[in-house]
Formats: sequence, structure tokens, C-alpha cells
Amino acid sequence: MLLIGGEPTLWAPLLRFNEFCVKEGLESILITNGSSFGNERFWERYRQCPNTKIALSLKASTASQLREVAGVSNFRLIKRGIVRAITEIGAQVSITYNTFYIDNLVDMVQFAVDCGAASVKIDFCSVVFNHDRPDSTYMVPPDKLVKNILRDYPKLESLTNGHIVFEMMLPFCLWPLEFIQELKQKNQLLSVCHLLKRQGIIFDEEGNLIMCNALFDYPIARYREDFDDGQSLLACLNTPKIRKFYDRMGCYPSVKCKDCDWYSECGGGCPLRWSVYKPEELIRPIKKATRRKEVKDYA
Repeated sequence: MLLIGGEPTLWAPLLRFNEFCVKEGLESILITNGSSFGNERFWERYRQCPNTKIALSLKASTASQLREVAGVSNFRLIKRGIVRAITEIGAQVSITYNTFYIDNLVDMVQFAVDCGAASVKIDFCSVVFNHDRPDSTYMVPPDKLVKNILRDYPKLESLTNGHIVFEMMLPFCLWPLEFIQELKQKNQLLSVCHLLKRQGIIFDEEGNLIMCNALFDYPIARYREDFDDGQSLLACLNTPKIRKFYDRMGCYPSVKCKDCDWYSECGGGCPLRWSVYKPEELIRPIKKATRRKEVKDYA
């Protein structure tokens, strides 16, 4: 199971929860910014009962950038926590590419490597909802995102010795075919989220069921109202209401996707993006004939 926030190390029952998971033989993955690990008292307590795995989400590579991104000035504390988690527990590192990192993603990855990271995963900022309206303030526009990642990729791969992975939240057809194929060949590509695969479910801090952690204000089923144990949860998940939610979220973003040979691997990207972008303006299906031609031209 995945623990994500906010910042889950601020959750008071965390260590008791970890003890419960160990007792029951459950694996848990903690997604954290690492700041709490810089605190001596917390670190000593946490090491006695850590999560199965830790995923560090880096927010900044310098003190000035941290003030800009998060409005805090505890960079040395956070860096100490990051280094500890990587070197002592083998934490994995991820970076969510957004407007703060448009021209310094390389610096972010360099910082991760300097802290001891053996690999880095990069995902792309998606939509948040503010007062029931989609907000793309921190999203890099698709054309700019593609251009910048293509620009930075050679340096990113060099810094990580090839251990760079992109969690693709954009449709494959927005990228040059040869780039996607290169990522696939090198096992540097993750695609199709748990929601579209229907693998795994998400609960908020009150036990309510949500479809995506970005939709934390929109539970689709409530604990103790719609379910209260494993059996009633399974029954709830298979009700027409819940199935309709998933069918709606997982539908083709564009009718063009029906004709694309990549759709099963791509899924049309993050479905939340289509609340701010028009898929008919971006989606262009890729057929096998087109793929063979482009590969030949590239070779």
C-alpha cells in the first residue's frame, strides 16, 4: 500500500501503522519530501520501524528554490533527511516536473545524484481542482514540456548513467516516435496509471474511496456509509454507480484514439488533463504503417 500526502510523516499514527503492517505481513511505500528524516529524534524513531520502501519526492535543489517552491527555509534539514533516506534505507527519488523546473530540471537531477540517488523517476504535474474548477497553474503546456524534455534528455541520461525513468502522463502521440521507442527499449518508460488499469484503489485519511489522489475532495464512496469491511467494499466497487465512474474516467479522450495502435500502452495520458485541454486539438493516432515508415526514416 502507498502512503501519500500532503506529507505523511506528519501523520501521528505513522509508526504504529508501520508496526501493524509488519505484524500483518503487508508491504507499505512511503512517499515523502524527506524533511522529517532530517530531524534527529524522528529519524531515530523511524529507523526502528520503517516502511517497506521510501519514495522521495524532491522539491528543490537549492535553498532559494525551496523558498520559491514551498515558502520554507529549512533546506539543510531537508537535504540531510534526503541523504539519510537514500544512503541508509535505499530510498528511490522522484521529481514532479512543473513550472518551477522548466529550465532547471537538470539541476534537480544533479542534486539527486549528489545526494546518492542511483536512479531518478520523473513524472509530470497534472491538474488540481480549486473550488470545483480545474487548475493548470503549475502544469507545463504539452508543447513546451515535450520540447524541454527532448532538450534535457541526453544530459539527464548521462547524469544517471541511464537510470532515468519517465512516468508518461501525456499521450505518446505528442512525442517523436523515435523518442518513445528509445525509452521503451531502455526500460525508461512507465505508462497507464492504476486508475486506467483498474489496479489498486485509494482511500483518503478518513477511509473514503477516491479514484485518484488528485481528486481528494471528490470521494466516490464513503466509509461506514457505503462500505465498512472488505466484503461490503467489493460489493460497493461492483455497483453500477462506481462502475460508471470508472467507465467514464477511462473512456477514450478522443475518437481518434480508437484507431491508434499505441492506445493500450498509452491510455491517452492522464485523464484529468482533458479537463483543461481539448483532446481533438492534440491527439493524432499512430498506425502501424506510420510507425514502420517513421522508424525507417529515423534509421
